[in-house]
Amino acid sequence: MDNNYDIIIIGSGLSGLACAYTLSKEGYKVCVLEKNKQIGGCLQTFVRDKCIFDVGVHYIGGLSEGQSLNQYFKYFGIMDKLKVQQMDLDAFDIISFDDDPKEYKMAQGHERFVDSLSQQFPEESQAIKTYSQMLQDICDKFPLYHLEIDKTYPDTFNHLGLNARDTINSITKNKKLQAVLGGNNLLYGGDGDITPFHLHAMVLNGYIESSWRCVDGGSQIARLLVKNIRKHGGEIHKRKEVDQFVFSGSEIKAVRLTTGEEINCKKVISSAHPYQLRRFVGGQKGHLRKAYMNRIEKIKATPSVFSAHYILKPDTVKYINSNYYHSKSEDVWNIVNDNKKNWPTAYLALTPRTSKSAIYADSFAAMTYMTIEETEQWGDSFNTVGNESPRGNSYEDFKAEKAELMLKELYKRFPQLKGNIMSVHTSSPLSFRDYIGSPTGSLYGFERDYQDPMRSALAVQTRIPNLSLTGQNINVHGILGVTVSGILTCLNFIDRKKLLTDIVSAS
Repeated sequence: MDNNYDIIIIGSGLSGLACAYTLSKEGYKVCVLEKNKQIGGCLQTFVRDKCIFDVGVHYIGGLSEGQSLNQYFKYFGIMDKLKVQQMDLDAFDIISFDDDPKEYKMAQGHERFVDSLSQQFPEESQAIKTYSQMLQDICDKFPLYHLEIDKTYPDTFNHLGLNARDTINSITKNKKLQAVLGGNNLLYGGDGDITPFHLHAMVLNGYIESSWRCVDGGSQIARLLVKNIRKHGGEIHKRKEVDQFVFSGSEIKAVRLTTGEEINCKKVISSAHPYQLRRFVGGQKGHLRKAYMNRIEKIKATPSVFSAHYILKPDTVKYINSNYYHSKSEDVWNIVNDNKKNWPTAYLALTPRTSKSAIYADSFAAMTYMTIEETEQWGDSFNTVGNESPRGNSYEDFKAEKAELMLKELYKRFPQLKGNIMSVHTSSPLSFRDYIGSPTGSLYGFERDYQDPMRSALAVQTRIPNLSLTGQNINVHGILGVTVSGILTCLNFIDRKKLLTDIVSAS
């Protein structure tokens, strides 16, 4: 490892790796510093009983030819190397409710999506068309979403002030259709009182365009990016945790690791959670305004999740090429609060895709909301290298009880699981806190509020002249969202038209 770099990037999540690839390709001497033993942030996978599980990448949207993420991945040089499988064209997502035997299917492609839902709700065809068009119209207001080189952002931002639940409810008065259209809000931490419609639209639109699963896990995206970063001379170093910035005047001249080692640099990009900025600046006053840090620390995070991973007996449960979003009631916008009374009020269930068998699943995964406050009695313990079970039997008992409650709910919709589970592995908000560096374990970053959209909007460039930010808290979460975040940050270093032209022309 050298001791002088043009750019140091803190964190190896997708946005950090996107920056590293783009800037190393442009000739910058780049170094990525990752505190964990595995790269990738939410792209990480873990293996239990020889089964691969994803931390955060359960499926990917907009990956077909001509779609945005496909083009970004071509630019990164990884599209043709990814092992992916397209999900069920007629039902990438299936929405269901207690006391309703019917399953409501969402199809890929806007035309097919409208036709399919119109068959399921024959009296609501016009409302469904309106909904589909509104999703596309909102996404068109974000130039990098569709890689439009010459298009600028709109003059007004009224579209940021629309509430997701209320907008959907204004399109149709059919309560069931309202619940179906909001039924997969586990994708973005939906809250009926605050979630903006543009967030709902930008997440859902990609999956409607096309939906894909990574075969054998999403960590392949990080591995392929790292390989290409190194081809361009970039460096990635694991188990290197940044402790503080070292300043010369108003600018950062080096970063100091927790080991005490200092690494010199001209510029820094932080894809770490913005809460970490206070630690990085330390007691060195004047570099970041107190009001700025106070604002960041007051931004509420979206809730975390509890995940249960069930290892299946070989050749017993067939692979399901759809995601199931199930809710106990049609009140899909109040799940976090309802969970406190009747856990789990809702869940996402799926079978990860592996290369072992095209017919049978080797595991089954389910997740639901859980706040970090529910695990606060173990909050002072941290998973570290060599100490990955620091919380004792009470914590394991807590997770086992939750996994059993989840399983009882799953049996109602997936009776094929009965008698076919060999073992169970679980993740709580503390797991996500420790492994992806999110202080509250949130998978989706800062909470967005339609009533005050600028409250959680952080600029890429900070008051420190050579410090930029990137990541899901700077832009929208999700694979496309954090990819765009990385590109936005790179526009601080590369001419906009040149970079976007390079991306659009990549093949």
